[in-house]
Amino acid sequence: MSTVNKEVKIATLKDVAALANVSPFTVSVALNGSKSNTRLSEATRKRIEDAAAELGYRPNGLARALRNRRTNIVGLYFGYGHLEPHDPFHAEVLTGLQKGCEATQKDLMIHYSFHRYGVEEVFSELVGGKIDGLVLLSAPRDPLVAKLKNSGLVAVAMTDAIEGLPSVIADDESGSVAIAEHLASRGHKHVMYRCCPGPSDSAERRYSAFVQRAESLDISVNPVTTSDWKGGLGAEEVDLISQRKAHSITAAVCWGDPSANALLKYCNSKGIVVPGDLAIVGFNGIEPSVEPARRLTSVKAYWSEVAARAVHTLVDRLEGKTVPMRTVLPIDFTIGDTA
Repeated sequence: MSTVNKEVKIATLKDVAALANVSPFTVSVALNGSKSNTRLSEATRKRIEDAAAELGYRPNGLARALRNRRTNIVGLYFGYGHLEPHDPFHAEVLTGLQKGCEATQKDLMIHYSFHRYGVEEVFSELVGGKIDGLVLLSAPRDPLVAKLKNSGLVAVAMTDAIEGLPSVIADDESGSVAIAEHLASRGHKHVMYRCCPGPSDSAERRYSAFVQRAESLDISVNPVTTSDWKGGLGAEEVDLISQRKAHSITAAVCWGDPSANALLKYCNSKGIVVPGDLAIVGFNGIEPSVEPARRLTSVKAYWSEVAARAVHTLVDRLEGKTVPMRTVLPIDFTIGDTA
């Protein structure tokens, strides 16, 4: 017994035109959305649609994208290495981007700052025509940013504001002011501030706003820098914590919740009572995947909403609409049992 493989013929636009007894151009106007002043009668349009259905014709999506100069794909450039789905902040960003793309009927393509690729390679990938526009989550001083700003690619920044680009951010300043006022109300006069381990516009705005409000409330601030993005303690911090009584330090403000949680864990291991010996405050307020043993006092920023709004802002730009240069979304200050 022999088997004969029959080649399945894919219907073309010309096949539809022949069956409907019209020109290929007329089929293109009816089915592919070609821009034309040609008007078709309802009878002609229906005859074309019936012929297409009978032949199983499907419009060429790539050709349509090329014709309209649109791919309906928006990109994300994440300038802080890899996006990790298990990281709470990264998960919120991804969730918000997906919500924004679903609402605007766009697809999402993610680009990372892989160390094995140079700036030129990443730049060529981004402006190569695969995406219509880009959401940027990167430090303003990222070397790729200047190239993108001058490339003509439509872009919107999120979380970290970038000068010259529409930026969607959380109200970091108000959150830091709320922290300073809360600590002042609890009688704290000397605090350490755990700064971000790398360049970040969002973290820098938090720190500047906190210092300004703290000083106006007669609170002195001792800044130190965390060892890594997950909040590891360096020798300088360990030394300052061990000598906290000599410096009258009674509270620690952390640029992000991972930093605050790492400090809380360290205090527990050293017998430092929180908040009795040292009050701890974080920033981000992202809900953990499991019920925590302690409720961190923190600022809740709604990063999923920030990401979704960034997509909407990008799509508005692609459609030629005027968008604000800075969109600031509200935060909430939540008092837990650590400060």
